[in-house]
Amino acid sequence: PKISSSTSSKKSEDKPRKKKTRTRKKKSKAAASEKKLLKDGETVKELQKESGKKEEMAAKESKNKTPAEEDRIPPPIERKDDGRIHDLRVAMVGNVDSGKSTLIGVLTGGELDDGRGKARSKIFAHRHEAATGRTSCISQHIVGVRDDGKFVHSNKSANLTTAAKNKAWREVISNSRSVITLVDLAGHERYLKTTIGGLTGCFPDYACLIIGANMGITKMTKEHLGVVLALNIPVCCVVTKIDICPSNVKARTKRHLFRILKSRGAKKQPFLVKDEKDVQTCLKNQSTKITPVFMLSAVTGQGMGNLEAYLSGLRPRQTWDDEAKSVEFSIEETFNVTGVGVVVSGTATTGRLVANSTLLLGPFSDGSFRPVLARTIQRKRVPVPVCNAGESCAVAVRAAKRKETLRRAQIRRGMVLVDPSSDPKSTVSFEADILVLHHPTTIKENYQAVVHCGIIRQTAKMVRIQHKGNGECLRTGDKASVLFRFMVRPEFVHVGTTIIFREGTTKGVGKVTRVFYDSFKSVAQLTDEEMKQKKEEVQKDQERRIRVPKVSITG
Repeated sequence: PKISSSTSSKKSEDKPRKKKTRTRKKKSKAAASEKKLLKDGETVKELQKESGKKEEMAAKESKNKTPAEEDRIPPPIERKDDGRIHDLRVAMVGNVDSGKSTLIGVLTGGELDDGRGKARSKIFAHRHEAATGRTSCISQHIVGVRDDGKFVHSNKSANLTTAAKNKAWREVISNSRSVITLVDLAGHERYLKTTIGGLTGCFPDYACLIIGANMGITKMTKEHLGVVLALNIPVCCVVTKIDICPSNVKARTKRHLFRILKSRGAKKQPFLVKDEKDVQTCLKNQSTKITPVFMLSAVTGQGMGNLEAYLSGLRPRQTWDDEAKSVEFSIEETFNVTGVGVVVSGTATTGRLVANSTLLLGPFSDGSFRPVLARTIQRKRVPVPVCNAGESCAVAVRAAKRKETLRRAQIRRGMVLVDPSSDPKSTVSFEADILVLHHPTTIKENYQAVVHCGIIRQTAKMVRIQHKGNGECLRTGDKASVLFRFMVRPEFVHVGTTIIFREGTTKGVGKVTRVFYDSFKSVAQLTDEEMKQKKEEVQKDQERRIRVPKVSITG
C-alpha cells in the first residue's frame, strides 16, 4: 500500500507540471509569432518606403526626360490570339540606277554595301537582273522589328537555296513583334507598267522615292512620284550615294527635290531629317503634308540609322475587313511546284481564306468561274491554316472534281478566288469618273488606253464621254464620266476601285462608279444598236436641213 501511495503522489505531482510546460510553450509560440509579425510589419514598411523612393525617383527621371527620349522606343505591338503579327508594306520606287535594290539589301541583310553590287546581289530574282544590275520584276523582301525597335535581318548571304530562305524567314517572324515588307519595283522606263502594277496590286501602306544624289531628278522620278500621288499613298524621299556626290551637285539635287514637292501638283512640305528628334517629329505628323527627306549612303552607313528608326516607328495605314463572310483573294503570280502542282500567290482583300476550302476561280476567257480546292497555305514561307484579310500568301490549288485538270496556263494575273455563296459575276464594261493628268492634244470617243484597276491590267476603249465643258473632247485637266469597255477578256471589278489609264505620255486617274456585269455578246448587240441609232440620227439631221434656193433679184 505504501508503494501505491507514492506512485499516486508522483503521478499527481507530474500532471500539473505538464500543464505548465504546455502553457509556457503556448506563450513562447505566441511571443515568437508576435515578433514575426513585428518583423514582417517592419519589412513591409521598409518595402513600402523603398517602393515610394523608387516611385519618386521614377517621377523625377520622367520629369527630367525629354519628349524625344520618351518616344525613342515605339510602343510594343501585341500579337493577336491567332498568332498574327502586323505587316507594314513599303514600295521602293525611283529611277533606274538610283540604288533601290542596294538599299533593300542593306536593310534586310544588316551589312553595308561595298560599292560594287554586293548588297543588291542578295535581292535579284533572275540571272539577267544580276548581269545588267537592273530590276525587271516585282519582288518582296522582309525585315523584322523587335520590341526595342531594332531590325531582325533575313537576307544575310547571297545565293541561298529555297530551304535556306524558308528557314531565314521563319527565324525573322518568330523573333519579331512586327514585319516590314519591302517591295522592290523596276525603275527603267521599259518596265513602267510593271511598276504601276506593283503600286496598284501590292496594296502598299507607304512609298519610298529613291533619288541618286549624283543623278538628280529625272523623267522617271517625276513619273513615279506622280503615280504615287495619284494613288494617295504617303511618300518619303531618300537621297542616296551622298558619299560619291560633290557638294554642289548634292545641294542642287536637294533644291530641285524641294521645289518639286512644294509645287502645285504635289502640295507637300519637305522636311530634311538630320537626327532622332526629326524622326520623331515626322512620325508624330504623318497625317499632315510633311514629307521626310533622308540623305544617306549605303556604303559608309551615314544616315542609315535615321531611316531605320523611321521605318520601325511606322504603323500599317490600311484597314481590312477580317469579319466578312465571303472571302476574296486577288491573284498576282502563278507557279508550278514539283510535287505540289499549281500554286498562286496574292493578297486576301476581304474575309479569311481557310485551307482545304472549296472556292470559285475566275473569271476565265468566257467570263465563267470554276470550283477549285485551296489545299495548303504559306505566308512569308511559313505554313499557316488561315490567311486573313490584308495578308499576302501562296495557295496550292487543284480542280474540285478529280476528272478535271487545272493548268498554270489557264490562270493569269487579275483573276480572283471567291466564296461560292457570293455569286460572282464578270464584266466587260464599267463607268468611271476620271481626271486627265496629261495629254498632248485631245481625247475623243473610241480612244484606247491601258487601264490599271487594282491587279487588273488590260486595254480598254472609251465608248462614251460625258463632259460639260468641251462636248465629247477631253484635254489636260478635264474631268468627265467615261464608259470604259475591255478589249480582250472580261474582268472582276468592284465599285470604288481606283484606276489609272495611260498611253504613251497620256495619263489619267479615276474611280469606278458603276459596273454593268455584261458580256461580249451583249456588248456586240449594244454596239449594233448604237450604230443604227447614230445612222438614224444622221438621216434625221440631213432631212431637217432646208436647202434655200438662190434667188436672183432683178431690177
